[in-house]
Amino acid sequence: MLMNKDYKETDDTLIGGAEDISAESHTVDSQELDPEKEAEVTDKAEAIEAIKKFTDEDDDFGDFSFKSIIGGDILQSKFFMRQILWFLLVAVLAVVYTGNRYSSEHDVIVIDSLKEQLQTVKYNVLTQSSELMNLSRQSNVERMLKHSKDSMLQNPVTPPYVILADSVE
Repeated sequence: MLMNKDYKETDDTLIGGAEDISAESHTVDSQELDPEKEAEVTDKAEAIEAIKKFTDEDDDFGDFSFKSIIGGDILQSKFFMRQILWFLLVAVLAVVYTGNRYSSEHDVIVIDSLKEQLQTVKYNVLTQSSELMNLSRQSNVERMLKHSKDSMLQNPVTPPYVILADSVE
């Protein structure tokens, strides 16, 4: 690189091995350059600045030491400043995940409790059904009628009559 009083020495190279703008192009008067070359020089300078901006990795993590981590100084590094939205998203997702897990565990507990209640109700219904079935048997109904003094019902002693209907064919 050439040195000039108006140009600071830097390591400016383009990606892919293309050479940087020389110092002479920065100091040449605009009268000597035609408009095309001046536009080209300006475009190259802007491209170099853009590349530097996106590829600048100096002090990306700042001072990476135990003291800076504990003290919180690492949170002011460029890396953490660029990734703050990502960290916030991860924190929000962690809170949502934790809340969802708590909610699902609560739902499982409620479901288990309802299953136990349903089983108890089924057993009670089965017990009542069997008691009613036992009470409604013919032998039990006859026995209850015999012990009741208000009832005059008795078992028939003669067999039932069969009534034949005339069929019209």
